[in-house]
Amino acid sequence: MEGEEVARNHSLDILRGVAILMVLATHLANSFARGTPLADALSVGGRGVDLFFVLSGWLLGSQLFREANLTGTVAVRHFWARRWLRTMPAYYAVLFATFAQFVVQGKSDRFDWRYLLFLQNYLPERPFLGVTWSLCVEEHFYLLIAPAVWIGYRFRRAVAVLAVVVLALIVAHVAGFYTHRSDYHITETHVIFEQCGLGVLLAWLAVNRPRTWLALCRTSLQLAVLGLVLIGVAAVNRTVWAWWLPDWGTGGWAVIFGSWIVLANSSPFWRDRVRSRLLAFVASRAYSLYLVHIEAITLAKKLPLPAEVQAVAAFVLAFAMAEVLYRFVERPFNRLRERWTPSSRLSPSPLGGEGWGGGYEFATGRESVSPSAPPTPHPNPPPQGGRE
Repeated sequence: MEGEEVARNHSLDILRGVAILMVLATHLANSFARGTPLADALSVGGRGVDLFFVLSGWLLGSQLFREANLTGTVAVRHFWARRWLRTMPAYYAVLFATFAQFVVQGKSDRFDWRYLLFLQNYLPERPFLGVTWSLCVEEHFYLLIAPAVWIGYRFRRAVAVLAVVVLALIVAHVAGFYTHRSDYHITETHVIFEQCGLGVLLAWLAVNRPRTWLALCRTSLQLAVLGLVLIGVAAVNRTVWAWWLPDWGTGGWAVIFGSWIVLANSSPFWRDRVRSRLLAFVASRAYSLYLVHIEAITLAKKLPLPAEVQAVAAFVLAFAMAEVLYRFVERPFNRLRERWTPSSRLSPSPLGGEGWGGGYEFATGRESVSPSAPPTPHPNPPPQGGRE
């Protein structure tokens, strides 16, 4: 926002950049080196999607819990409008471009209306844009999280009901009631909600249970290192050990990546001083990269070149296509979003003072500091930065 200095958590930007590079590495390896030990090891990168989910739960949970604490409610429609203006324009641009390609090729019958409503993660087969199953999970999460927090703060007894429902889903998953009859079941929202849920739980602890949160922060470095070790074990398990160990599962991977998020928010050093311009750039284009990288791989595979050169071409092409989508669709709509649904919507502040010039920017997960109005100290500084 103009005239404001925005401090963000650079470690979360790093995590977001790492997440999309993990996913990209996995798909490149599977496309150009399938069946090799390298591809088997890099298949761990597919779990970058889980990191995205935990990040999303953390950032949006932090936003909503703090808003509810400060105002006594949650502006659900405002939240939805900002999320949809953030995600839908670029998605529909890619979706309609894909449909136009089908029409030109005489394959318009391949189009499925469920892609318009983010329901393709429940399809037995996804004929195109297969990676968008995870975007469906995100969109379903957006629909549910804000009303759930609103209900929880308006009707305190409803918290117990919500907790029972979530616990029942977890028990059903652990007990094996969601047996994967085919691969597509692992993309269903109700089966893999733990990652977003863990991020929300961490946000709730950070906002509402500071003592518990500080206890977690004191052990965050050890937990994050253990998470790295477990990722290394998973890579070895997929290559040298030939799946001698079972996979960590959606819940296990959520805990691994959750430890990274705790570390990223555990101290000013990790929040402010650990940074990478390269990964911050990648993080800013992560959503566009996610949407176009499979098409870039498809185009590169048509080049009459060795597989190694095709892989490099796919990598470069993915970033080039993502840059176009980012500059001409994603970024312009983000600017419109700030005009139509401004993040600093609460003025004057219900806590007094200078309104939201120095408050928490609910929709972005940043702490904004206006040079004209010093921020009011808060005993529990809000989580910052990262994925919008």
